[in-house]
Amino acid sequence: MIHFFEKPWKSFAILLVFLLLLALIPLGCANPKKVSTGDKLDIVATIFPPFDFARELGGEHVDVTMLLPPGVESHSYEPTPKEVVRIATCDLFIYNGGVSDSWVERLIQAAEIDSDKAVRMMDFVALVEESEDGVLEHDHDDHAHEIPHLHEFDEHIWTSPMNALLIAEGIYQKLIEIDPAHAKDYEENFTRYRTELRAIDEAFRDVIREGKRKEIIVADRFPLIYFTSEYELDYLAAFPGCAAETDPKPRTVSAIIEKVREEQIPYIFHIEFSNEKLADLIAEETGAQKLLFHTAHNVSKTELQEGISYLSIMRNNVESLKWGLDG
Repeated sequence: MIHFFEKPWKSFAILLVFLLLLALIPLGCANPKKVSTGDKLDIVATIFPPFDFARELGGEHVDVTMLLPPGVESHSYEPTPKEVVRIATCDLFIYNGGVSDSWVERLIQAAEIDSDKAVRMMDFVALVEESEDGVLEHDHDDHAHEIPHLHEFDEHIWTSPMNALLIAEGIYQKLIEIDPAHAKDYEENFTRYRTELRAIDEAFRDVIREGKRKEIIVADRFPLIYFTSEYELDYLAAFPGCAAETDPKPRTVSAIIEKVREEQIPYIFHIEFSNEKLADLIAEETGAQKLLFHTAHNVSKTELQEGISYLSIMRNNVESLKWGLDG
């Protein structure tokens, strides 16, 4: 994560670049757009979930930009000075919060981002700490007796459709606040979106209620604690959701293989953009088949071009979970 204010010379250099870029922006774009002119709201979102929520709720009245390029790992994202200027001049900036967005908090504290136009998604939901329960490997394992483990709140809040609904409502309220002229349209969009999210929530509950199993095996990172907590699912996973390394230790491989064999589990899960090495190994050793559970953290360029959405991702997850729990 980029550190803007650690060293005086570095802070000065970045500030200088920022000011130079700002000076190059035409005066008509240097200040936030006035909604009364009839222009579309210029919205910037850090990652795919708020990008998609904003375009669903804003409809024809918004232009939404996603900072994170398709297919890129969000935990290592670093904004460029040009992107900082882009954020500073938009009408609404939506970010997730947490450790991965610590750069946002620094810019807000430095008054380079106006806090009044920034929406932090983690403000709308009940946060859950990262848990070691059910996760076989941890980044701190090798130094467990040397470095105390500091729990952080899990950042993958949108994996629960009910959390997505709370976030969508927060964004909807902000849209009305900054653009009251189109409040009726925003209300209609939110009402429709709420209905669709509730339908997905009910579909997940039906699948889990009717499933033969109440546990999922994730041979991958595990950014699904909000999802499993919402639906009271048990899980066994290989790595934490934000794990930097995903080369499993032999004990992790053995534990999952033993679990799958003993309980004759027919399906195991992996997440998007995984190298799938561990899932492939487990499948080869046990005969289990792989299923994708897409967390919607980011999408590929092709998926974006084909019109993928949070709703379509979750509908596909309903089908994957049905297969996974019926076995």
